[in-house]
Amino acid sequence: MKSTMMAAANRFSLGLLGPFRLLRPEGERIEIPSKKAIAVVAMLAMTKHGERTRSWLQDKLWGKRQHTEGRGSLRRELSNLRKLLNCDSAELLICERDRVRLRLDLIDVDVWREPEKALTDEFLEGLDIAGEDSFEEWLREQRAVLARAARDQPGTIPTVNPRIDGPTSTPALPAHIIDTAQPPNGFEGSSVLAVMPFINMTGDAQYDYLAQGISEELIDRLSRIRWLPVIARNSSFSFPDGVDRKLVSKSLGARYLLEGRVRPDRDGYLIAASLVDASTEHTVWTQRFELKSLTSMDAFAQFVTELVAHLETRIDHAEQVRTRSKRHDSLSISELIWRGRWHLNRLTRADSEIAQKLFSEARELDPHSSEALIQSTFAMGWAIWAERQSEDRILQMRRLAQEAIYADPDDGRSYMLAGIAEMWLRHPIAARELLHSAIARNPSLALARAHLGGSFNLSAEPEKALPHLHAALRLNSNDLHDFYTLAELALSFTLLGRWSDAIEHAHYAIARRPAYWYAHMIRINAMSRAGQLNDARDALTELLRVKPNFSRLYVDWLPFVDRSWNDHFIEGLKRVSGSPVDWLTNNDQDANA
Repeated sequence: MKSTMMAAANRFSLGLLGPFRLLRPEGERIEIPSKKAIAVVAMLAMTKHGERTRSWLQDKLWGKRQHTEGRGSLRRELSNLRKLLNCDSAELLICERDRVRLRLDLIDVDVWREPEKALTDEFLEGLDIAGEDSFEEWLREQRAVLARAARDQPGTIPTVNPRIDGPTSTPALPAHIIDTAQPPNGFEGSSVLAVMPFINMTGDAQYDYLAQGISEELIDRLSRIRWLPVIARNSSFSFPDGVDRKLVSKSLGARYLLEGRVRPDRDGYLIAASLVDASTEHTVWTQRFELKSLTSMDAFAQFVTELVAHLETRIDHAEQVRTRSKRHDSLSISELIWRGRWHLNRLTRADSEIAQKLFSEARELDPHSSEALIQSTFAMGWAIWAERQSEDRILQMRRLAQEAIYADPDDGRSYMLAGIAEMWLRHPIAARELLHSAIARNPSLALARAHLGGSFNLSAEPEKALPHLHAALRLNSNDLHDFYTLAELALSFTLLGRWSDAIEHAHYAIARRPAYWYAHMIRINAMSRAGQLNDARDALTELLRVKPNFSRLYVDWLPFVDRSWNDHFIEGLKRVSGSPVDWLTNNDQDANA
């Protein structure tokens, strides 16, 4: 008994319930003037072993600063803390190269000694650090968990360190408070995505912050995709590495999990990303990305933009396939839309008509659904292009896109569709303003970048078109609409008189979409002007095989600002056909793109 009392007498006392206070064994108060230093002590005290990595602390308290600056600030704060806490009789704070530890074996912490006080005394009362959102999130989480644990299990408080102890350390909320089996409000019928923390496999703990930063940046960027619900970071980050996927899926109500690893490579680093359908544990998609440097913000931003574009396409496709197997009469609004998109992406007249019918049904269920409005506008735009419809129809498309913008002003796709309509109306300035607005709202929207390039082509400004078209192709090299981007690149090279480049890019567009008359036309024109008349005749034969009803009406419809470019392409076709009459026939029955 005596030795126990002596041990207790030699222990420090840390109060976290109510105002922060730290007392030496003899009762003398240790004054810590810095709020962030107080936060460091509290965050270390709330872990199971009193230990955190430097990168974790830096992220919570200096997350908005540049990495080097934040690391220096943490170093200075720890140096000042050691002077206050480490005395001759005890060394409370241990600072190692990549981690920091508080000697909990020498400290009595009131959170563990008097847990019931969490019901009356606020955790770290009065402490706030303006501008550090990560710390404020952590603080709110601790307060909620401590109060709930004190209320539900008097006398016991779990150690709040979910990344070490796993999800069982924080009791799950009951179903009457949150039912993860149900979709988030506003996303009925939509499948939820959870971005798991990327794993640092470089062997260098200083990159822990980067691996976590990748996940956080992806959550932020993916949240801009209006049709895709994404789980917030504090929830998806609460699971330890290697936890069962179905457990994560059930706990978060997420169908899809994005996992990733960062590892060294010969010339830099590889980031491997995988999209998993947690209900089946099948990997839907996987890809590796190369980075020369992990600290180049430009390279990092480009990687994130590319990855988001890939994910949007893959999840979109997976959802289209999934909803096709469901009975039509049991489809929700979202499922009607997914099925409609599947039909629309088949790029045939019959499928286009089915898609428009499905989108109309979705709008009847909810006339103000921005997603239903957007998809209806997509379908109308495809029909306008494929059937070369009238200006009145384009004006109708513009009005529908404007309705979609009004329904959800933050969805970039609505602005893109309105911009396409303006482009077809030969209003290049208005088109570009809207397309720039679309990209500002969703930088990964590859199709908006492609159409921005297309708008410059229609104004005969190919030098300005090329960067946007290359960016669109770089964002998603396997996108369904790549045939459009490749054909626009071929048009840019045509406008520049670079015939071999035009032929090559048109060839790749046709390989992706054999019936794309626009790419055939560009290739035939480039071959004829490059003097490759035999090849051009063969290309013309191929065009007429896939488009038997092709006529000059196709070319006349193209919305060049300067109509002499329409004449340019008609003249190129005449050179090959040997008869101008072939291209004056008003035969316009086919409606496939």
